[in-house]
Amino acid sequence: MSIFDGETAFDKSDASDLREASDDDEYLLGNDYKPPTGLRKYMQVRIGDWPLYSFFLAFGQIIAANSYQITLLTGTVGQTAEKLYVVASIYLVTSIMWWFCFRYLKSIYVLSIPFFFYGFAFLLVGLAHFAPTIPSRGWVQNIATAMYAIASSSGSIFFALNFGDEGGAPIKAWVCRACVIQGTQQAYVVGLWYWGSTLTKATASGLTTANPVVNSNTMTAITTPIAIMLWTIGLILFLGLPDYYRQAPGTVPSFYTSLGRRKIILWFFVTVLIQNYFLSAPYGRNWGYLWSSSHAKGWQILLLIILFFGFVWAGFLSLFGLLSKDHSWILPVFAIGLGAPRWCQMLWGVSGIGASVPWAGGRVAGALVGRSLWLWLGVLDAVQGVGFGMILLQTLTRIHIAFTLIAAQVLGSIATILARATAPNKIGPGDVFPDFSKGYAEGLSKGWFWVALMFQLVISVGFFAFFRKEQLSKP
Repeated sequence: MSIFDGETAFDKSDASDLREASDDDEYLLGNDYKPPTGLRKYMQVRIGDWPLYSFFLAFGQIIAANSYQITLLTGTVGQTAEKLYVVASIYLVTSIMWWFCFRYLKSIYVLSIPFFFYGFAFLLVGLAHFAPTIPSRGWVQNIATAMYAIASSSGSIFFALNFGDEGGAPIKAWVCRACVIQGTQQAYVVGLWYWGSTLTKATASGLTTANPVVNSNTMTAITTPIAIMLWTIGLILFLGLPDYYRQAPGTVPSFYTSLGRRKIILWFFVTVLIQNYFLSAPYGRNWGYLWSSSHAKGWQILLLIILFFGFVWAGFLSLFGLLSKDHSWILPVFAIGLGAPRWCQMLWGVSGIGASVPWAGGRVAGALVGRSLWLWLGVLDAVQGVGFGMILLQTLTRIHIAFTLIAAQVLGSIATILARATAPNKIGPGDVFPDFSKGYAEGLSKGWFWVALMFQLVISVGFFAFFRKEQLSKP
């Protein structure tokens, strides 16, 4: 027998071993692979292309819209400067804390613990009326606001880590997911603003005493089940998230020094500073416009909301989902081309332009046309937000996205505090959104009007320049 016969025998034996191994491991998962069992198994069941756990993470992103929401639940529409400073400072500090937890702890902790803070926030809102005095009741509500701000500052991590066990997904899938989450978040915010607006109108008109529902057992009956539900979600995430979220975070060499070389990150920070400084102070007044009409009925405005944030939004979702199959850049470029829809919406809502639309054919028609334009601009603003988010997804890794968004929260909190203290529109529209009812010439003569507008338009120019240079797939 020659040495070649020996080699042939070895090759046959080796091939037989490989064949047996491949039969035992059909999907090449490795000998150490342990299939998920129990809750973890069910959490990976897919509904469409969404694993079940992703719905819970998306919910965490949706309810983290902003810390103003909890003040609506307490019946307070509008914040004093001191309260705003405290809430923004808590949001700032806890954003930094969540980042370090994300970098040094397993992801299951930063994705489950926030729900326990959310639960305590709602529970305290429901129990506040048991406090013996009005000042103590206010302090309980303030603690609830702080709890909500602590939990809300983790929202960026939910965005960065959702669908984490996927090796990769087409751009179309990410566009559809982002649009669904953003649309749901808009509906959530609209509902909370309606709650706050209804309480304010009822109290101001003398139809009810101040905060009748908030200061009753009815609120306890509402918020206690919500708190239990939120705690349950946190427990489900802690026990049921896939193994991807149970790994210890690795080290990234020169991570912080490399951030300065990513122009898209630096420009995103500039965007947050500009928008928060000029647009954060009139935020409440702008949303108040939607429900402020004394001519249009609530159900009429609700139908408009369903039309724009339901059907029109679904149309955008379908359109960009289809176009993104072949053109991954289409949504970011469209978002850049929109210019400054949020600034336009605020100009319409707070400057007095949208208060009366006489050419619409009547008071009710004018109110509905005004709200329709406001909602249309709101849809465009939401589309732009999704587009800017897609820019980050197409140019950065998950860890870079998480840092960018959390750092943006920190900078945004600082800009919001500075805006409330120093901005030309800190306590009203000011010269940033001048009253054009006195004449267009007088409104256009305000210097801050042009300064704010130019800054808003510069945002899109910068994104266009840096996205083209840093996008991973160019047409």
